[in-house]
Amino acid sequence: MDIINDVAEMIRKGTPLNAIDVIIANAPDDVKKVAMNLFADPISVANVDDDWKDLLLLVYFSYHSHLSEAKGEDLSNLAVSSLAAAKLCRRLGIADLEARFLETGGKAIHQMRMVNKAEKTPKEAELILKELSEKNESNLPLLAEVLNELAVLYMDVKMNDEAEKYLQQALEVERRAGRKEKLAEILYNAGVFYTRAEKFEMAERFYKECEEILIKLSEQDRGFIPQLGTLFNDMGVLYRKLSKFEKSEEYHREALTIFDALSNEDEKWLKYVADTYNHMGALCSDIMRFDEASKYYSVARKLYDEIEKKYKKAGSVKDNFY
Repeated sequence: MDIINDVAEMIRKGTPLNAIDVIIANAPDDVKKVAMNLFADPISVANVDDDWKDLLLLVYFSYHSHLSEAKGEDLSNLAVSSLAAAKLCRRLGIADLEARFLETGGKAIHQMRMVNKAEKTPKEAELILKELSEKNESNLPLLAEVLNELAVLYMDVKMNDEAEKYLQQALEVERRAGRKEKLAEILYNAGVFYTRAEKFEMAERFYKECEEILIKLSEQDRGFIPQLGTLFNDMGVLYRKLSKFEKSEEYHREALTIFDALSNEDEKWLKYVADTYNHMGALCSDIMRFDEASKYYSVARKLYDEIEKKYKKAGSVKDNFY
């Protein structure tokens, strides 16, 4: 049915609700009635023909997947709705959307810390997208995201050979896809991986390339500044491990400048200020500047205490409200 392509295109654009209008304009009367009340009475889809049923359910689950992802709150609902949508896409022959929903559902499962179950869905998405990408390079960006997600998953479970393999694949595909912000994310993950693996020169190479990209991006969009601050702290830690103490201090001070400024705009960044002081305390301890180390640790501790008090107060207010 041509309508499948029309509905799929609406979902690709992130507007599954508009797909209802497409269905209503093309469906027989009994299906129109169900479509008009789909979100109020989803059970009624059981009364329509199987092809229309699958299409209506795809709209229903894709809407809830998009909604849960946008809110970033209900991971279990995101996982269930995304995987249900992926299954329906498979039945309807919409391979690219099947892969997209598999990636989203797998990421939600990973974020729920169900690591043992998180591998299956992105691996399925990987197979689909590698085949699709051979025919159409527009699928490369999603393939890079899936490969990166698998790399992070394997990093979490310390399967280093698999993590390294997927990081290299993700970098290769993302360089072809050409999205600088996503390339920076994968480069950062590679830096973290090689730091943990104590391959510090490799880590430095990836961090430096990431730094170059993020500096340019942050000059155009302030939204990248927090990522730059996080990178600077990690580079400070790396240079401390390399005994390049002056460079380590330089990067931590750059991070402190960033997070100090951000915390003046929004208190949620105070934790990052505290973390930075903690890093600087560790650095000063390593180079036997113990008085400075004590001062930095003290500032970090006071900030952590302040943050904890604010969280407790916010929780108390919430409890009283309810």
